[in-house]
Amino acid sequence: MKFGKQMETAANDLPENWRPYLIHYKTLKKSIRLVVDELESRGLSTEWINTLDTDQAMRLDYIFDGDVKDPHPFIKITIDDPTSISSSEEPTILKLIPITEQLNTEPLSIKIELVRDSEFFHLLLHELSHAAALHDVEKDRFIGNVDSLEEQLTIAASPQKNDLYAWREIFNLYMEAAIFKDVSQGQYSPHSYQRSQNQLQWFTTELSRMNLTKKLSSRHSKKALTQFMAINAQLVHFKHFQSLNQTAMIKILKKHDKRTSLSATSEFPSFAKSNAIFVEGVLMSLYNAVQTKLITIVPQPDDYDCPVCFSIAWRPIRLECGHVFCVRCLIKAHKKRLYNCPICRQEHAVGNADAHNLDQKLQSFMLLYFPKEIKEKRKENEREQATLNRQQHLKCSLPPRRLATTINHRVITTPPRESSCNIM
Repeated sequence: MKFGKQMETAANDLPENWRPYLIHYKTLKKSIRLVVDELESRGLSTEWINTLDTDQAMRLDYIFDGDVKDPHPFIKITIDDPTSISSSEEPTILKLIPITEQLNTEPLSIKIELVRDSEFFHLLLHELSHAAALHDVEKDRFIGNVDSLEEQLTIAASPQKNDLYAWREIFNLYMEAAIFKDVSQGQYSPHSYQRSQNQLQWFTTELSRMNLTKKLSSRHSKKALTQFMAINAQLVHFKHFQSLNQTAMIKILKKHDKRTSLSATSEFPSFAKSNAIFVEGVLMSLYNAVQTKLITIVPQPDDYDCPVCFSIAWRPIRLECGHVFCVRCLIKAHKKRLYNCPICRQEHAVGNADAHNLDQKLQSFMLLYFPKEIKEKRKENEREQATLNRQQHLKCSLPPRRLATTINHRVITTPPRESSCNIM
């Protein structure tokens, strides 16, 4: 199936009001025929232009003049030594040179304005600007939807409500789905839309399989989840829209190069880079809005883990170097005489820590957002302390060993030392 037909079929997956803003590939393809006709009428056939790749006497440069609102492509032919032109090429060269100029021994430069080519790029830029207009409208609408959902989620997923942990599971699953992974890594490809579509479908299926929707108890939370799904679907559609337009532009420029033997594929993007269709950070800015305004509303316990025991850093001790650990791990480090920071190795950062290093503000935050994790951490601490107490009690309750020494085949027994164990 030809690309023009493929684009028409793919457009059916977009919102209907977006479709007129797609690049009209077939119209641009027809315009290339007029460019080829003009070149041939000027003696610049594709075959002749291709011969210049191996011709040392002449050099052809394809240049864009003007600006993105009024492009003027032209061809510049440079002949360092006109006397070296072969007799077979001379009629073509004479046809290109203005009537007032003639071949001589001086270096010769010929500038050829391309009227039809200028019309082609005016049309292409108009198509891109038309798409950019929709882009601006949809971007504003998208950000508005994100801001509105942010307000709702702040209430629906607050610690005072019953849905905090359900939302945490939903956002964990969302991050696992990595619907826009390529966008977040700055590696967006026009062909990656299908992957995002598949991952969004996987996320939707897993929500149902894990009964996460049913775990949301409030009407506000259920409404917020519906809006969250709509926002992601909108972003996938936007990615598809941009993907189709970028692919159409790439293909039409390649078609231009193939039919004319010029280098529009390399020259035009740099000339028109300020046009919105070339701004690769557009999708990233929209995705970042979802990340910073929505996902961060529900903090994840992994972000507040102690880097030593990898569980929540309850009773958080902030060292003088700024790193945070749970008090249990800091006490263990003291007992083992490990006084430097385990992360940055700052000397005596652990040794200098005392009760004043307890981060009260962070502790209150953890108590508010991670009550279940803190409860489990307390149980772990109690179990560990109970184990240590049993070991200490067992050590102190054992009868002291008598030390024996053999001298001249006689065993001399040394009285036992007093135990140093103090059982409270």
